[in-house]
Amino acid sequence: MPTPPRTRMLGLVLVGLQGVIFLAVGVTALLDGPGVEGSMWLGSTLVLLGLLGMFWSGKDLGRALTPMPTPNGAGLAAGGIYSYVRHPMYAGILVIAFGMAIGSGKLWTLVSAVVLLVFFDIKTRVEEGYLVRTYPGYEDYAARTGKFVPGVGKRRIR
Repeated sequence: MPTPPRTRMLGLVLVGLQGVIFLAVGVTALLDGPGVEGSMWLGSTLVLLGLLGMFWSGKDLGRALTPMPTPNGAGLAAGGIYSYVRHPMYAGILVIAFGMAIGSGKLWTLVSAVVLLVFFDIKTRVEEGYLVRTYPGYEDYAARTGKFVPGVGKRRIR
């Protein structure tokens, strides 16, 4: 079934905002501005771990991988890394963003990373609405699986 134009537009807006906010994380890390105590070693380690998590989640997602918040019909990914967290790709991006904030020691990078966290919390609520309507077992899966961190942010069954 094709995605309705309004739903597609919402998806494009969310993907665009995601890109703009992540770009803000990267740009603010390079600009002069107020600083906090940073650690290049810890920041670099987090960036590498976030990249690893993103690649692992992409591998486990397989054909279901899409930047859009609507399912693409390839099936629900609930195995591999998805058996521990529902949104490991977003978690990886967040680890990268906070790694950049810690590595740069820039206050605005940290603020941008927090904004990205709030954005992903909102985006996942929209995305999970589609997943619940598309996959009958999604609510049970989400009730036992953490959102971004294993065991944390389990969805309440309605």
